[in-house]
Amino acid sequence: MNRLALFFKKTWPNFSLLERIFCFLFLFSLIVGLIFLFNFFLNKITVEVPKNGGSLKLGLICHPSLINPIFLSINDCDRDLTEVIFDGLFEIDGKGGIVPRLAEKVEISPDGKTYTVILKNNIFWHDGMPITSEDVAFTVETIQNPKIKSPLRLNWEGIVVEPLSSSVVRFYLRNPYGSFLEHLTLKIIPKHIWQNIEPENFALAEYNLKPVGSGPYLFESLEKDKNGKILGYSLLANQDYYLTPPKINNLVFHFYNSYKEAKEALLKKEIEGFSPVSLEDIKFFKEKKGIELKNLVLTGYYAVFYNLKNSIFTLEIRKALELAIDKNQLVSEVFKNQVLPLDNIFLPPFSLKKINNSTSSLKEAEEILSKLGYSKDKPLKFKLYLPDDEIALNVSNFLINSWKKIGVEIEPVVLPPQQLTQEVIETRTYDALFFGEIIGEAADLYSFWHSSQINSPGLNLSLYKNKNLDALIEENRIILDSKKREENFEKISQIFKEEKPALFLYNSYYLYLLPQKVKGNNISLANLPSERFADISNWYLYTQKKLKLK
Repeated sequence: MNRLALFFKKTWPNFSLLERIFCFLFLFSLIVGLIFLFNFFLNKITVEVPKNGGSLKLGLICHPSLINPIFLSINDCDRDLTEVIFDGLFEIDGKGGIVPRLAEKVEISPDGKTYTVILKNNIFWHDGMPITSEDVAFTVETIQNPKIKSPLRLNWEGIVVEPLSSSVVRFYLRNPYGSFLEHLTLKIIPKHIWQNIEPENFALAEYNLKPVGSGPYLFESLEKDKNGKILGYSLLANQDYYLTPPKINNLVFHFYNSYKEAKEALLKKEIEGFSPVSLEDIKFFKEKKGIELKNLVLTGYYAVFYNLKNSIFTLEIRKALELAIDKNQLVSEVFKNQVLPLDNIFLPPFSLKKINNSTSSLKEAEEILSKLGYSKDKPLKFKLYLPDDEIALNVSNFLINSWKKIGVEIEPVVLPPQQLTQEVIETRTYDALFFGEIIGEAADLYSFWHSSQINSPGLNLSLYKNKNLDALIEENRIILDSKKREENFEKISQIFKEEKPALFLYNSYYLYLLPQKVKGNNISLANLPSERFADISNWYLYTQKKLKLK
């Protein structure tokens, strides 16, 4: 090496300019070639894998109050935190299926009335106590206790749960229920923490804000303002997690009063992502470097439900009203293509294969109305009830303007959501109603479309009665064969296509932001927005090279 250096020192001054340039190019090419060869062989013998580490700061437009799965709060903050702190026996897989979590496996009796769940070995609560079948039974029995006032109580009515051993628990159903596995995604709470708390004090217990769970993340700390409102919440990766421990070390949530506050915090880099995202900001965030706009397909639909007790809503009228609506135009203009247009009821995951482009025809709609004696001089009139929120107002304006083109006059009645529910929906005192329903991945339509559910608390909002539909819904509740269920979904879809008991408009996306550095986020289909965190233990920020195994 010294001789080579001495050689260059003596001969370099004798080189011409052209020779020096060629020398530089040769050395540069040699170095680049060596680097290329090194990387080539490195990539041949190594693979890039996720690396543990880092912190993720996310914003939510709400404030937590009850982080407890038995209360299933309507508060999105509570739901999101519950999702990452607690685990259920089973979990959604984000593709329309359900997979084991705390459960190792489930055995279903031939008559479909008994479900025996075997728990995994070596599963523990965040405080180190073992998880047993007693915890599962305690959770269900707590929900069933009327003093607790759990909103889940009706879901578990008539179900008996019995611990057979520390790792085996059995559920007894009155009748076969093919969608019962979705019930078993219920998050479990620890008996040893809650058993000594009086039912009347459950909602007041400190464990609702400092929970002990079994999920991938555990409570570390929270920050409150002087009025007791929670402003920040920090979670640590559960390194003893019975599945693969989370790769991101720390999750930090910041809570905001408004969308504007959350957006400003993101732009100031106080947080790295937030949810939900406004439709108006889609283009803005798509062009923003370092962040990624994500969408989650939710298992539900938005529709105009006709009160079929009102004689004006004949089948021909319903056909005309649907023909007047260009659903593709609705999706592009109102939703910036961030929803799925529907020409039928949404039945996940079956419907994901069946989404068709909707057709519309103002001319055909006008002809139908004309034959029925309606015209612009003698218009069809009715009231459309809807919740007082921006999206509902935009959709209703689109509908009203579309129907106006065929001589239909609509009077919108806009009410606060709670008032709409209590005074209008529960009493069924509406002509037509714009509303959304979440039916779940199991697509159990009983409470939504069975004729026995036309009165509150049932959710048959069109007050629709069809014996064939009832029979298919009832059969789908008890059969376990997925192929047979899909055949029934085909028949159900055909009934809705022919009868048009509601004007199905779209299936919504949930829009949220994550930094582009987050990888491993693969949930695409969910019942609730909080389930976007169902695979949180797979998320990662960094990668590393690892030798390939033969």
